[in-house]
Amino acid sequence: MKTKHLTVIFSLVVLAFAACRNTDKINAGATDSSIEQSMTDTTAINRGADPAAFIKEAAIAGIMEIELGKVAMEKATNAKIKKFGEKMVKDHSNIAADLKTLADSKKITLPATLPSADQQHIEEMKKLSGKAFDKHYMEMMEKDHVKALDLFKSAAVSGDVKIRNFASKTLRVVERHFKLAGEINAGTTY
Repeated sequence: MKTKHLTVIFSLVVLAFAACRNTDKINAGATDSSIEQSMTDTTAINRGADPAAFIKEAAIAGIMEIELGKVAMEKATNAKIKKFGEKMVKDHSNIAADLKTLADSKKITLPATLPSADQQHIEEMKKLSGKAFDKHYMEMMEKDHVKALDLFKSAAVSGDVKIRNFASKTLRVVERHFKLAGEINAGTTY
């Protein structure tokens, strides 16, 4: 019975993400379609069943947040957005350290670099400037944190105690980031 419920829930999550996929558009005149992509797709992994997949996915998401935060610190024109970028670098660096400890305890090698699509997205973000950058970055942060919430909520009910504890602790940080991104987006005129 429990397996049926998990299967149904997982199927609904997959459908929801499929419906939302590729909605991250910008009006800044970027010609490369890679800028419309966001973090690595999180829908195909049953995180509770595969701790290694969760750890690798969380690592990639964290690297992405750190790298984009660095870009925001440099390119954002709004002081709140620059500060948000700084917060992403600091918080996700701390999370990355905890994730490395978890990965080491499970003898899982973390990815050292981003997948090429994510790296290309960062390069495209670097080409944006002014309000176009600010708007795209903050909209992307909201959307990416929705994906991160799904990732960590799924892992927070994992059968693996270490994964569950890490995910639960990190989930609180991700929830704060999502809330802050929404507040900045709502209070900023682009």
